[in-house]
Amino acid sequence: MDLSNNFRGEFKVTFKKKEHEALFTMNAIRLILKNEKIELKDFDQWVSSDPLTSVPMIAYYSIVNRGIYSGKKFKADKEAFIAGILDTNQLEIVSQAVADAMGTGESGKK
Repeated sequence: MDLSNNFRGEFKVTFKKKEHEALFTMNAIRLILKNEKIELKDFDQWVSSDPLTSVPMIAYYSIVNRGIYSGKKFKADKEAFIAGILDTNQLEIVSQAVADAMGTGESGKK
């Protein structure tokens, strides 16, 4: 049985002049659902209904997720983080990583 999981997006974003590695996996989605009190069945609706909030939040929890594996805590005010991602034109970086992880992006088309 193949236990590999191809659902994975790795990317970097800059916040407060520091580059942060992010890991978008199923665990990052779990962190989003748990902390933002969203049900799995509502995840797609959440992303599509408010992408200017949801996409930066995916980046935020992907950085938190990377920290779980590397032992580094990421603590940032969520609103400041969202503003930082949006105001530095990094939305496309995150969107592409999410699309690739889900197999719908240019480099991950199914």
